[in-house]
Amino acid sequence: MAEIITYKPGAYCQLKLASRERVLISCAQTGIKIMKLGLGGLIRTKTIADWPASQLAAAIHIFADESNPLQQPLEAIKSKLMTCSSIREIEQLCAGR
Repeated sequence: MAEIITYKPGAYCQLKLASRERVLISCAQTGIKIMKLGLGGLIRTKTIADWPASQLAAAIHIFADESNPLQQPLEAIKSKLMTCSSIREIEQLCAGR
């Protein structure tokens, strides 16, 4: 299970996965991004997934929790990614596999 490193409701969340890799989830008016972080979470090294505002339906399809339809997007993404143990699992989840 992942560990929450930093969290600002509605804006961003940094997670440390079981593999010790770190990811940043960013939710903004322009869209949603999930990025791999390096150097202890200081540098963004790779964009894992990027949904511009015009494509948010795709992200909602992947991360929405049908049992909690009023959940905020960042909360839904964080909850789903907390169960991932590596970047590879996140990439597969975001690709819909």
